[in-house]
Amino acid sequence: MHIRLPLPASLRHRVESEEHAWAFFVSHLLSPPVVWAVWIYAIAWTSGLERGQNLLFATLFAAAVCAAPMLFVSLMVRNGRIGDLHMRESRERFIPYSIAIIGGLICTFAYSHIGADPIFYLVTLATIVELALMLVGTVFIHVSFHAAGMASVISASALMFGLGNGLVFLPLLLLVVLARLVLQRHTPAQIMLGASIGVLAPLATVAGLGMLI
Repeated sequence: MHIRLPLPASLRHRVESEEHAWAFFVSHLLSPPVVWAVWIYAIAWTSGLERGQNLLFATLFAAAVCAAPMLFVSLMVRNGRIGDLHMRESRERFIPYSIAIIGGLICTFAYSHIGADPIFYLVTLATIVELALMLVGTVFIHVSFHAAGMASVISASALMFGLGNGLVFLPLLLLVVLARLVLQRHTPAQIMLGASIGVLAPLATVAGLGMLI
């Protein structure tokens, strides 16, 4: 529903925000950095016998890939260089994506040299591939990072733990898609492209590793 009352801009924004409060909440709660961080900790908690060591590996991923880009974005929002945490303008996303990719490369290097569980290595590589595709795609279209992030969790979970475990997250993807449409942050095409990147990134990573091994 569009509010077209002749209200001051600040008041109109407040009314619209209150009307779509649930969508704002979903967008923040299920943003890719949050989803990936929770997911990697869940993997660490359930994978293998070295739970303490796995949690350290998860913390490295959460800090380098999830927290570092968001800290940069928060700083830029505070300084007025970026409009909001969701980076409505495509150009605002280039540096955060690059920071996350660099963080992923650091994690990959660390995992390969300290004997981490291969699952962390696989998740990090898939994340790097997804972020690289998002970075390229954003040059041409405002791709939905929310849809990509949740779709990648579904795809990667299905590959690593079985299709049923991956589909558990499908309702969350649908909720994210609905929220982004309600907030008019993306068109259906942009959301579909993001979801496609999220699904394909883990598949491409596994296929690429299979060809190398």
